[in-house]
Amino acid sequence: MAKTTNNLDDIQIRRWIAAGEPVAKSDGDGLTFTLSKAGTAAWVLRYRIGGGRRRELTLGNYPDVSLAAARKLARTHRAAIDAGADPATEKKTQKARSVAAWTVAMLADDFEDKVLKAPLADGTIYYRKWDLNNVMRPKLGSMEVRAVQAADVVHMIEGAGRSWTVSKRILTTATQLFEHAAGKRMIDANPCAGIKLKAIMGPRPPVKARVMLTEDELRTLLVDVDTTIGRENGLALRILLATCVRSVELAKARWEYVDFERNTWFVPDGNVKTRTGFLVPVTPTVRHWFECLKAIAGDSEWVLPARTSIRRNKHGDTHVGATTLWAAIDRAFTRGGLDIRRFTPHDTRSTAKGHMRNMKIANEITELALNHKLKGMERIYDVREDIPERRAALELWAAFIVSCAEGRQWNVISMNAAA
Repeated sequence: MAKTTNNLDDIQIRRWIAAGEPVAKSDGDGLTFTLSKAGTAAWVLRYRIGGGRRRELTLGNYPDVSLAAARKLARTHRAAIDAGADPATEKKTQKARSVAAWTVAMLADDFEDKVLKAPLADGTIYYRKWDLNNVMRPKLGSMEVRAVQAADVVHMIEGAGRSWTVSKRILTTATQLFEHAAGKRMIDANPCAGIKLKAIMGPRPPVKARVMLTEDELRTLLVDVDTTIGRENGLALRILLATCVRSVELAKARWEYVDFERNTWFVPDGNVKTRTGFLVPVTPTVRHWFECLKAIAGDSEWVLPARTSIRRNKHGDTHVGATTLWAAIDRAFTRGGLDIRRFTPHDTRSTAKGHMRNMKIANEITELALNHKLKGMERIYDVREDIPERRAALELWAAFIVSCAEGRQWNVISMNAAA
């Protein structure tokens, strides 16, 4: 009579593993040895309950679970099945309960691993992780996710003692974290739902108005800017003004994206607030400033390499910090080296926008210059990367900057007249 159980032996199993071919061999009475294409050897118990659909229960990997141990486990589970148990369903239930009992710290780990990565912008990833590490893990990390209530989130925000803007970001991070938990069916409702920062901290403080530096202020700033804030910072400020990019986009610029043959500079997705890369026309004036920075950068891959030994020792060949230019400008104001209204690097965008509009440059072109998206059908059908009208507008604007740097009065000229 054919053998119905104990059909396998360790010698056969080792031969199958050495051969490396996928197999599924029965030891009898539902116990099966499996070897996957990836080379994973495992024990599976196959069974039916009441003549229904076949079910499978993984008992463990070979050789961690030996042949003898697998047979013993299979006998135990078969006895339970005969008594009406369903071990595969119980295992799934146990796993689900285990996930449901996760702490906030465990959820944060999973959120970082699965959500906080490209195509999210580097800055977004950085600040989400900052919120998790400095606020959420310390204050809620030991709590079970399913136990967190709205009051706990409110207490966390109040206890963090951050500004209105940062608190808003922390609430956004918390909302996304618990949305992740809801997506894993760990909770049925997001405890952040309905929380209003206005109720916690009062109305949002007035947003600081953007500054548009006047022509006189630009002349005062630019005539001796290299002495006031340093040569590299002075070149960076000129490029910011002339290209209308954000300071972090310039701080993270690599030479591989500056094309001196096509006279373009590509800002990749990861460096952009909107997470969509874009092409910047490099006009002759701006090209000269880039070439000056290239001479200073030497062999570095970065347009603005790190300058302090502390930053270089920590990160190697890396770029300047995102706030380096802001800090240089702030120091100049603090020591009385700038006799104009206080401004930040971001105000270069409002300054450019205002002066280009004064030059009669069309609003849609100035919006493109600031990398704002066109609206309606124009956005859908105008898919040009290097738009001649934008390039012409930026060169006219760069000429204005040069005239201010040389202390000359600008001869007002419109875009149409220039054409």
